[in-house]
Amino acid sequence: MPETRSVFRKKVTKRRERKKERKEYISQLQKQGETHLIVSALITTVTFAAGFTLPGGYKEDDGKAILSKKAAFRAFVVTDTIAMMRTLFISEDLWELVDKGYAEEEIPRDAMRDVRKNDAKALFFIQQAITDSIFPQISKATKSKEAWDTLQTKYQSTSLVAAQDGDGSQTDIPVMDDSVYKAAAKGDIEVLKKIPESQFHAQLTPKHNTILHIASEFGQTECVKWILTLPACSSLLQCPNLNGDTVLHLAAREGHLKVVEALLEPTLDIETGVGEDKEMLIGMTNKGKNTALHEAVRFNHSDVVESLIEKDPRFNYRANDSGTTPLYMAAERGLTGLVVLIIDKSSTSPSYHGLMGRTALHAAVLCNNEAMTNKILEWKPDLTKEVDKNGWSPLHYAAERGCDLKIVELLLSKSEKSVAYLRSKDGKKTALHIASFHHHTKIVEEILSHSPGCREQVDDKGNNIFHFAMMKKGDRYDDFKPSNYFDNKWLGSRGPVNGPGGFVNGPRGLVNEKNAQGNTPIHLLSLNQISDSWFVWNEKVDKKAYNNEDLTGYDIILRADISEKKENIQVAFEYVMTESRSSVTEKETKRRERKKERKEYISQLQKQGETHLIVSALITTVTFAAGFTLPGGYKEDDGQAILSKKAAFRAFVVTDTIAMVSSLCAVLLHFFMTMRQRGEYLEKHLLWAFSLTMVGMGAMAIAFATGSYAVLPHSSGLSFLTCIICSCFFLSIAVEYCLFWRGTISEFTIKIIHKILLASERKENADA
Repeated sequence: MPETRSVFRKKVTKRRERKKERKEYISQLQKQGETHLIVSALITTVTFAAGFTLPGGYKEDDGKAILSKKAAFRAFVVTDTIAMMRTLFISEDLWELVDKGYAEEEIPRDAMRDVRKNDAKALFFIQQAITDSIFPQISKATKSKEAWDTLQTKYQSTSLVAAQDGDGSQTDIPVMDDSVYKAAAKGDIEVLKKIPESQFHAQLTPKHNTILHIASEFGQTECVKWILTLPACSSLLQCPNLNGDTVLHLAAREGHLKVVEALLEPTLDIETGVGEDKEMLIGMTNKGKNTALHEAVRFNHSDVVESLIEKDPRFNYRANDSGTTPLYMAAERGLTGLVVLIIDKSSTSPSYHGLMGRTALHAAVLCNNEAMTNKILEWKPDLTKEVDKNGWSPLHYAAERGCDLKIVELLLSKSEKSVAYLRSKDGKKTALHIASFHHHTKIVEEILSHSPGCREQVDDKGNNIFHFAMMKKGDRYDDFKPSNYFDNKWLGSRGPVNGPGGFVNGPRGLVNEKNAQGNTPIHLLSLNQISDSWFVWNEKVDKKAYNNEDLTGYDIILRADISEKKENIQVAFEYVMTESRSSVTEKETKRRERKKERKEYISQLQKQGETHLIVSALITTVTFAAGFTLPGGYKEDDGQAILSKKAAFRAFVVTDTIAMVSSLCAVLLHFFMTMRQRGEYLEKHLLWAFSLTMVGMGAMAIAFATGSYAVLPHSSGLSFLTCIICSCFFLSIAVEYCLFWRGTISEFTIKIIHKILLASERKENADA
C-alpha cells in the first residue's frame, strides 16, 4: 500500500534529525579527541625526553647510566617506556579521529571510553616516571601553559649533570653550555642565533637562570631585545629562577636602566602579548616577596626606581616577607632622594609600613634625617600618631635616640597636641619619660614647651619625669644632673623667677611624688647613687619622706656599699639635716681620718701582696721546670719516664702538679689585686692567695721528698733521711702557728669572714 505524503515527510524529517544528531555527536567526539591528543602528545614528548635525561646522569668513562644497578632506576626506565609507547599508539588513532571523524553510519560508542582509559594509564605512568623534583612544580602550576613551560624547561634539556652531595646522594644539576653562557653575558647575538628557539628554555644555570636572565643581569640591552622578539621566548619574561627572581628582578638589582625599559616596553611584539603582561611583571615577587622596585631601592638605583614607578604609577607595592615596603626601605637606609621620588611619582598613596609595624616616618626619625622627616610629614602629617607593635610613636624614638631638636620640633608642630601624651605598650611610658631617662634635657624642654600637661603623666609603676631622671646612672662623659630640671619653668622649684612667663613658686608635687613602691625621686637618687648635691639641698625636696619600707633617702644611702659617690651624697644629706654645723664638721673630720687610715691600710696590704707574689712566682717557676726534668730521666727508645711505675715517682708528679697549679692561682689573684683599690677586695684576695701559696709550698716539699726517695737507693738510709728532713717543714709551720700566729691568723680570718658576710647582707637589703 503506497505511503501517503505525510508519512514520507515524517520519515525524511526523522532521518534528517538523526543525521544532524550524528554530526553533532561526531563534532563532540572530535573536540574530545583534540583534547586527548594534546595530553597524549605531551606525555609522549616528556617521556621521550626523560628517556635520555636519565636521573643521576651518565658515567664519564663509558657513558653508562650511573644509577643503572638500582631497582628504582630500572622501574623508572620501564614505566617511562610504557608511558611513551602507550600514548604513541593512542596518538595514531586520535589523529585519524580528529582529521576524518567517524564515517560509519553507526558510531562505536566505546571508542572514546577506550581512549580515556588509555590516557589515564599513560598519565599514571608518566607521574611515576617524572622525578620528585619536577612533579611538585607541575602540581603548583595554576595554568596549563605554566605547567607546559615547567616540563619543557626541565626535560627538553640535555645539560643535566649528576653531582654527588656530601652524604653520597646523587643530584641532577642543570648546567648551561659554557659558550652559551659567555654569549649571553657578552651580548653576542650571532652565537645565540645558532641555538634553536626551543633550547632557550632548556639552557639553565644551577640556579635555573635562563639565557634571558644572564643577558639582563649583565646589562646586554640589545641581546635582551632580540631574545624577546623570538615567539618561543615570550614566556621567558616571567620565568623565575630558583630564588623566584624574574629577569626584571636581576636587571633592577644591578641597576641596568636600559634593560629595565626594554623589558617593560609595551609594544615589543603584538603576537607575543608581552605588553599585556607588563603590569603582572612589575608586580611579580620572588621568594622573599620582593618586587623589582624593592631590589632597585635596596641598591639605590634611583633611575631604575623612577622608571619602574613611571611605567605604572598606580601600582601599590606591598610589603615583602620582612614586612618592608619600598618606601620604608628607602627611608630606613637614609635615601632621601628615593623617598622624595616614590612619594612624588606615585599617583596613588604608596604603602609606607615596615618592620615591627613601624612606618616610613619611624625610619626617617631613626636615621636622624631632618629633610626626609619634613618630606614625609608634608605628605602625611598623621603618621606622627601611628605607633609600632610596642606602641612607640616616632616621637618616642626621637626622645630615645636624642635626635636633632629640629626633628622633635617638626614632630610636635605638624601634629596634634595628643602626640606627646601617647603611652607605649611596654610600661606605659611617654616620650617625655624616655627623654628624661636618657638625660636628653633639650628634648624634655622642647616637649614641655608644646605640651606642658604631659609632665603629670606617670608610667604603669607610678614613675614621673623625676623618677626616670634618677633611674640611669651617668657615666664620666655624662654631666647631667636631675637638678637641671629646676631651671625649666614647668618643673622649676628654685624659688622666684623674674620676667614675663615666670612663676613665683615652682610646683612641689612632682619632686616629692611617690611611685608604686612609695619611693620619691630622692629615694631613687640614694638607691642609684646619683651624685647631685643641688637636688638634695633644694628646700622643696622632702628629705624626710618614707617609702613602703619606712626608709628615707638618707637611710638608704647609709646602707649602701662604701664608695666615693656614697660619701658625697651622705655629706649632702647631713648638711641639710637637723644636726648642727659643728656636728657635721666633727663627722667630716672623723670621715677624713677614717679615709686616711683606709688608704694606709690598703697600701700595707698591697706591699704584703707584692712580697707574696714573689714567693708564688718562684714556686711556680721551680715546679714547672721540675715537671720536665723528671727524676730518673727518660727511656731512649720511647721517651717515657724510667721510674713511671714506682709509687714514689707518681707521688712526686702529683704533688709537683699541685704545687705548680696552686702557686699559679696565687699569682693570678695577686695580679688582679693590682687593679683594685678597695680594702675589702684586697683583704679577701690576699687571704686566698696566702692560703694557696702555703699549699704550694707544702706540696713542693712533698714533691722534693718523694722525688729524692724515688731515685735514691733505699738500703743506704739516705732516702729516709731526706724524707725526715723535708717533714721538718711541716713541723716548723706547726710550731710557728702555735707560738706566734695562732691568735693573729684566727682573728684575721674571723675579721675578713665577718666583713664578707656584712657586705653581702647590705647588698641583699639594697636589692630588696
